[in-house]
Amino acid sequence: MRKRKKDEGPSLDSLLDTMTTVVGIMIVILIVVQLGADSAVKEYVEKEKAENSQKLEEDAMKHYLKQKANLLEEKQKLQMSMAAKNKEDQKLIREIAVLEKTLTEVQSSMPKSLKPTPAVQAEKKKSEDKKKTIEVKLKKIKGLLAKAPKPSSESLSKDVNLPDPKPAPPKAKPFRFLCRGGKIYPIDDNRLIGRVTQELKKAGLKPNKAKEYDGKKVLAHFSKAKPGDPFFQAIPRIDGGKRIIFDLRKKGGAGEDEATLTKGSSKYVAALNSITPRSHYLQFEVHEDSFAAYLSARQIASKRNFPAGWKPVSRGGDTDSTLALWNIYDLGRAALIASRPPAPKPTGKPAPPKKPANVLD
Repeated sequence: MRKRKKDEGPSLDSLLDTMTTVVGIMIVILIVVQLGADSAVKEYVEKEKAENSQKLEEDAMKHYLKQKANLLEEKQKLQMSMAAKNKEDQKLIREIAVLEKTLTEVQSSMPKSLKPTPAVQAEKKKSEDKKKTIEVKLKKIKGLLAKAPKPSSESLSKDVNLPDPKPAPPKAKPFRFLCRGGKIYPIDDNRLIGRVTQELKKAGLKPNKAKEYDGKKVLAHFSKAKPGDPFFQAIPRIDGGKRIIFDLRKKGGAGEDEATLTKGSSKYVAALNSITPRSHYLQFEVHEDSFAAYLSARQIASKRNFPAGWKPVSRGGDTDSTLALWNIYDLGRAALIASRPPAPKPTGKPAPPKKPANVLD
């Protein structure tokens, strides 16, 4: 067996391994330290940037505020120097400043919603109703003045439609309006006469040569038939002169008061639009409870240049007006006229002047 040599020393592998491990650990520690240092440096740099930026912003704001204060001070000095010659101007400037401050306080204290409160709305409605009541009373007073003797003052006659009789325009036809119960009712005679005539033909009722109808048959037919328009119903009767007269009775819910007359959908305005001042003049049949409504309607007609007149009327509840249909007679009308005593012989004295057929105030 071969013997080991005596000069061979101990092995260095363990030392080498240890040194390698230590070096590796040191490298890892160095890398970790380097990364931590980089992060700390970056964080420090960002912090410095933020602080510097905030400081720059604060410096800029301070500079801006200082400039603004200087400008305001210069403005105030300029205003005061311009107004120094006039003490009133200085007083106005101070008052304006106080008013601006008060306005700012009021605006800040105002609620966001601009909708009026119920109390404000109720007070507004109360004031409007009171105003309308005063206007109605004023028109009634004007109506009483219209019945009084005409004063010498011209200014009063301009404010109130006082009676001033004059003839109607030549060839113009009347268009009537009933003023009753505080409302206005257009009386369209042509349309109502057409409805009545149509019913007579529909019933087969024909007049004789003397334009006489069988009155009993007429009354029997119209007890069932109800001719009329949106405002009136025509109802026949026979008067003492054996003439068949058609009375007009206003329908419930018809007519327009003062407030409705001024609206765009007003039937009174529609009636005026259907005629012209050259072709028609207006006749108002006024009851004592409707003079205010008449004045409102008359004012609208005057703005449209319609010639107009009025007359006071008084009727019962069954009859509001009479249809302008005067040529329908009952049987025996001709014999009744013939039996009347002859007219007295003329005395030779001049007859009194007749009142014009169509007279306007």
